[in-house]
Amino acid sequence: MISPAAPAARTPWASLPQPTAFEPAGGTWEPERVRVIAASRGLRREAERLESELRARGIAAAADVSDPVIRLRLSPLAHRDPADESFTIDVADDVVVTAASAAGVFRATRQLLHNLRAQGAVPRGIVRSAPAVAERGLHLDAGRKHYPAAWNLAQLHAAADVGVNVFQWHFSENEGFRLESTAFPEIVSSGHITRAEAAEIVATARDLHIDLVPSLDMPGHLRHALRAHPDLRLPDAPGLATDHALDITREDPVRFALALIDDMLPVFPHSTRWNLGGDEFVDFDRIAEFPALATAAAERYGAAGTGFDLLTAFVNRVAAHLRERGLEARAWNDGLLRSTAERLDQDVVLTWWTNWNAGMRPVADALAAGHRLVNVDDAVFYYVLGENAGYRYPTAERIWAADWHPGLFPALWGPEGQATVVQELERPYPAALLGVSFAVWSDRPEAQTPAEVAEGIRGPLRAMAERAWNAGSAVELADFAALDAAIGEVTPLEEERRHV
Repeated sequence: MISPAAPAARTPWASLPQPTAFEPAGGTWEPERVRVIAASRGLRREAERLESELRARGIAAAADVSDPVIRLRLSPLAHRDPADESFTIDVADDVVVTAASAAGVFRATRQLLHNLRAQGAVPRGIVRSAPAVAERGLHLDAGRKHYPAAWNLAQLHAAADVGVNVFQWHFSENEGFRLESTAFPEIVSSGHITRAEAAEIVATARDLHIDLVPSLDMPGHLRHALRAHPDLRLPDAPGLATDHALDITREDPVRFALALIDDMLPVFPHSTRWNLGGDEFVDFDRIAEFPALATAAAERYGAAGTGFDLLTAFVNRVAAHLRERGLEARAWNDGLLRSTAERLDQDVVLTWWTNWNAGMRPVADALAAGHRLVNVDDAVFYYVLGENAGYRYPTAERIWAADWHPGLFPALWGPEGQATVVQELERPYPAALLGVSFAVWSDRPEAQTPAEVAEGIRGPLRAMAERAWNAGSAVELADFAALDAAIGEVTPLEEERRHV
């Protein structure tokens, strides 16, 4: 463990993620008292937040006009973009933070706090920083395992502290439905988040400049919900599992899926994106062996029709339903782009997690079809409880060993089950690469407590945040580890909760 008085070597600016550029001017800024000034009304919340955080670190409020000032300001009007998180920090006798958005100002103030936490001072000089990709996400499988509301709130603060700006909340799974439903109370698990608790989680995410993406997987991964509605399941197929799968060949089950979405929508009033799933619907290698799918596909598309066409049509319909409600649709990649009669809606964003099966389409096909992508590389960023299905818990060491960056996707696997082709987008990245995400999957929920999950993900999530922001990293693994230890954990203030 590194002490606050000894920041990492070769990293005079002690932050995660590291800034894009730092021009040191010599010396440090070590105020005993300071005043934070918001140069515009839209930054008052950031000024109030930073004031509270500085007070908690023992830096008193300014006593007179000669005391140092931290000035928060937005770029000139012509250069403002609410989605732009880039910022500059000019540290002299006073500190001036300039950004194109309130989110950018927030990211910059985290950098100041990291230096104070790591070394008790901020190096003088000029920092310029901008993320290589717009999204740096954390996905949480809260369907298989109940994570209490307080745990979710703490993880939002921990994620925001290092520049993570998307939280994908996966609240439904084969093993549970963990969010209170008003229209379908019969499907809700005993351990769940109430609507009142959800409202605080949603408000906290918004306050921390984190976009909350609901994740309600369908037409697969619905065993728990379908246990209360067995008439909506895909009909039996000899030797094949169907109890988790919605019957997409009939209208009533599809309407149930859409009604379930509509029931959940009021929980997420600020969300603009929604992950509808689309993955692991049935055993894709044996999709022709499901009689209901084969019959319906032949009736709808002729002899060449397949279950993949039906799946694609379902995803397109759900995507249209979401679009009508102002939401962008997202879906996992494994079962899509494999249809012949139906073409996947080009506006569906593909959350790309794997190419473990030779039948799964490559990233190049998605780009050629005009899809945007989020890289959720399961080889390095799948934190699977109990290390189920052969996964190993991610570590910063493995992330650095892979020289991972946002354009490095899971490798293509050949017919013999071996990785054969590297899939990599070169820097600077195409606009189609929206970002990346770390993913917690609770396959064996008893394997770790929520506290152990929080401890286990901290290092690799920070490693992803560092390498996602910088399209790789300019620091060595040892320096990253030292920074991680020096910065320590963020402690949400009670004032934060009262504000939300």
